[in-house]
Amino acid sequence: MRPKVKFILAGLLSKYAQGRREVEIEGGLTVERALEVLGIPSPMVGIVLVNGVQVTKDYFLQGDEVVKLVPLIGGG
Repeated sequence: MRPKVKFILAGLLSKYAQGRREVEIEGGLTVERALEVLGIPSPMVGIVLVNGVQVTKDYFLQGDEVVKLVPLIGGG
């Protein structure tokens, strides 16, 4: 069993986790794959922070990490 990755879902992203702001899944996958597992559409995520450092969605999550997902923000 791999170590867990804790996801913090900012703003509207929590709606993909039944309103929860924090979710844990097993590590050993990319951020992009984790989004699929969590049911979060990749285009909805604007910023990914792993342990406070901005990364791309192809970043490989080992486990024992905290990932903050910030939604894409638009305006006009």
